[in-house]
Amino acid sequence: MTHCLNPDCPKPQNPDGNLFCQSCGAKLRLESSENSPFQGCYRALKEIGVGGFTKTYLAVDESQPRKPPCIIKQFRPSPTASRPAAELFREEVARLKAIGTHPQIPNLLAWFEQGDRQYLVQEYIPGTNLATELAEQGTFTESQIRELLESVLPILHFIHHHRLIHRDIKPENIIRRPNPTQGTLTVKRQSTRLVLVDFGGSKYAPGATLYQPGTTIGSAEYTAPEQLRGQARFVSDLYSLGVTCIHLLTNMSPFDLWDSLEGRWIWRDYLLHPVSDELATILDKMLIESLSKRYASAAVALKALNPKIQLQTPVNSAIYKGKVVMVSQSFPPIQKSSTTEPQLETKSLSPKPPPPSRLNSPPAPVGWNCVHTIAETAGKTPIHIHTVAFSAQSRTIASGNDKGIVTLWDLETGELVQKIPASDQGVLAIAIASDGQILASGSMDGTVKLWSLWQLSPKDLRDGVPPIPTQTLTGHTSLVSSVAICPDKQRVATASRDRTVKIWSLATGQLQFNLTGHRDRVTCIAYNPKWATSDPGRSHILASGSADGSIHLWQADTGELLQDFPAHSGAIHALAIGPDGKTLISCSWDRTLKIWTLPTATGNYPELRETLCPHVLPGSAVAISPNGKTFATASPDTTIKLWKLDAIEPVTTLSGHSMTVSSLAYSPDSSTLASGSHDGTIKLWRNSSG
Repeated sequence: MTHCLNPDCPKPQNPDGNLFCQSCGAKLRLESSENSPFQGCYRALKEIGVGGFTKTYLAVDESQPRKPPCIIKQFRPSPTASRPAAELFREEVARLKAIGTHPQIPNLLAWFEQGDRQYLVQEYIPGTNLATELAEQGTFTESQIRELLESVLPILHFIHHHRLIHRDIKPENIIRRPNPTQGTLTVKRQSTRLVLVDFGGSKYAPGATLYQPGTTIGSAEYTAPEQLRGQARFVSDLYSLGVTCIHLLTNMSPFDLWDSLEGRWIWRDYLLHPVSDELATILDKMLIESLSKRYASAAVALKALNPKIQLQTPVNSAIYKGKVVMVSQSFPPIQKSSTTEPQLETKSLSPKPPPPSRLNSPPAPVGWNCVHTIAETAGKTPIHIHTVAFSAQSRTIASGNDKGIVTLWDLETGELVQKIPASDQGVLAIAIASDGQILASGSMDGTVKLWSLWQLSPKDLRDGVPPIPTQTLTGHTSLVSSVAICPDKQRVATASRDRTVKIWSLATGQLQFNLTGHRDRVTCIAYNPKWATSDPGRSHILASGSADGSIHLWQADTGELLQDFPAHSGAIHALAIGPDGKTLISCSWDRTLKIWTLPTATGNYPELRETLCPHVLPGSAVAISPNGKTFATASPDTTIKLWKLDAIEPVTTLSGHSMTVSSLAYSPDSSTLASGSHDGTIKLWRNSSG
């Protein structure tokens, strides 16, 4: 069969002998002209990939007797491009032609322009990609990962020397080419060469950075944080290669190998084959979020891996003083199709334009501005902020960090009020009672500590009088991931990696209920803030979310499990219940945010109201304003998005953090939003419009 190259064709499959599509009339072959520097007649067989403004087809060159296979990449110009598509495409051709001389990069065979679309024809690489190898042969060993790095790092050195950033390194884009004497099905890993493919997303960077706001080329699981912010660098490819390695070592989604609570990679916990500390350290350094701590280049990473490998400066380099210099071969104008395309009725071919996306936030904040940025550091090293909470009574905001400290900050000035040592390990969760009288913290050492604040005036706190410790709750066998104080101020609930939720008496510290049933670590809990004694069956609710993707609803004053249901396909990271007690919001590592209506009768399941994908990376935090008008979401992509709760419409996107936003909290009057980040800062955002 022949596949029509018209992306809007309703029935693209055609018999092999057709010259024009029987459905839309489009020409079915790309043919070179007489004065072209290349000769070929290319026919697409089937579509094998779609992404952004590109489509990829498996094709054959019918100008050759054996009709060798090849790859056709179709491009449609971005509507936001600031330069003519033909000009950009011609430059892209020159760069791909230059790097195609490398034996581990597909050769560029031809290039065309047809209507508003451009085409690249590249060498077909036979073999098996690493994703398929992983599925068929199981997880990789250290020797295989070393082979991968020693093969791919020199390729990155080569393309980076040509000022190109690949931007989409993942197992599917690394193909193991068989030896000429071997078939693709019997190929052995160690005896063949790896080829880096799919340069459709690669871009030229005149310096070390390619800044394109809003551009998120790449697969989110493997993409470096700075690239997700539109600031791809050469070292972004090193990050993606590192993520590829840990996926091949564990056969787990990279999303599941990142512990957002601790702000670190936990891939070593899931190894099926042990690796040396040396290799683990190299991979960890490739995966560091901080650019200054990551390997500075592919050459530096390769030297750490194997100092005996000597890299040569690529010949015929396309760089000179940071600018593109075309290689010696001259390129004629882009080839037009040798046969004129028939005029088509666009009305019958073009689909109706999609409705405007509700995820496209307004370009500028609507009333919300950052009024304070609080930086918490240890020397020159930023401290990861894991959690934030407001204290209305003392007019402070509390934060918990990876050094085991609870810090109080002045809400109006952002100045330091007091530091409270809470643990020898990191503080992951903080809760403050609605009347501001009790503060609870949960730590990585599995303990929960309670402090009394009610005896202290705001002046006492600012004069250095410490809060009074009242209880240390022990019983969890792993880190405490979430803490919530009951609206009746009689109980505190805690969630842990040990798969349990525990409810304790605030007055005595005694364990009241040990709630079990989750199949994986419990990541978050939330009380229904509308705690009504007249309707305990519906309002006395505690919700818990787990890495198993389920949500459990508990009768908080009896410990009875009311409902458990599969909510997400990935780990749930955050939960929030609205002030009316009717709305539950959950966000997950499956990249979705779901809005549920809680049941009005015992025994009923929550009703799914809306599913959103607000961020390019999975959600890390969610908060609902006390007045019930807005909610906020955050992500490792460093952004915060504000939404109208009633209409589920975006309000604005808040930017300013440089690393994962780990925690969100609204002030009791809903006028201020606090965000804590792994970049070591807390930002206070204030709504000036009311």
